Amino acid sequence: MSVSKRPGKMVRTKEEVARTLAKKHFEAEVGLQKIILLSGGNDAEATPTEPIKLLEVHADAVPSGLLPIAFGPSPASGVPYPTVILEVSPDEFKKIQSQELPLPRQWTLGTEFFRPTATSENS
Repeated sequence: MSVSKRPGKMVRTKEEVARTLAKKHFEAEVGLQKIILLSGGNDAEATPTEPIKLLEVHADAVPSGLLPIAFGPSPASGVPYPTVILEVSPDEFKKIQSQELPLPRQWTLGTEFFRPTATSENS
């Protein structure tokens, strides 16, 4: 586990927290097809105030454009960073991939998180 250099405190990285959020979202939402970590580019991700940004491709999402939903940090829930969820339909995701539908704020697609399998949950 990566940690910050704060004395006496182990702080999970944004990617580690994002991986945990993705796992929980996959467990709660049967229609989720993909979860992809978005990057703010440059050195934005190194800033603690830059939110974790998750693009969630959901089979039941109604195509409505890109409407990011922001959440504040929730340290008690294990999420010490602000978070933004961008839920899209599979068709909207195809348009994002073809750059017909640009991501907001110059965000780019990053790491894809996969639905946990029974074997990966036990390891």
